[in-house]
Amino acid sequence: MKKALFLLPGAIAVMLAVVPMISGYNNVAVAGPGHEGQWKALNLTADQKTQIKQIRDSAKQQMDAVLTPDQKALQQQARQQHTRPKLNLTDDQKAKFKTIHDSTESQINALLTPTQQQTYQQLRAQRHEHQ
Repeated sequence: MKKALFLLPGAIAVMLAVVPMISGYNNVAVAGPGHEGQWKALNLTADQKTQIKQIRDSAKQQMDAVLTPDQKALQQQARQQHTRPKLNLTDDQKAKFKTIHDSTESQINALLTPTQQQTYQQLRAQRHEHQ
């Protein structure tokens, strides 16, 4: 029994060291909405990073403007709980979100080199497979 208790702290230390390395651990709630690993893989220049941040910030503001106060509250609550919100979007809201999303993707794509565009598309495809 004493031997088992003696090994427990070591086992916990190993688990804490290994868990972040497990590929399946990178879920949306932990990785965050920006999927920062995706951006690192593109080897963006400082200028590209600045421009993409501006594009994404603008898109976030536009999307926030589409939501009702109740939907915003649900979204905030879900973020705190690291879950996906059930916003019950109207067809009009869905259409506006799609327009904003498509515009954002187009603007970001225009900033990327052909090699970065190819990598970006591959990363997006992989992310959609896991959803």
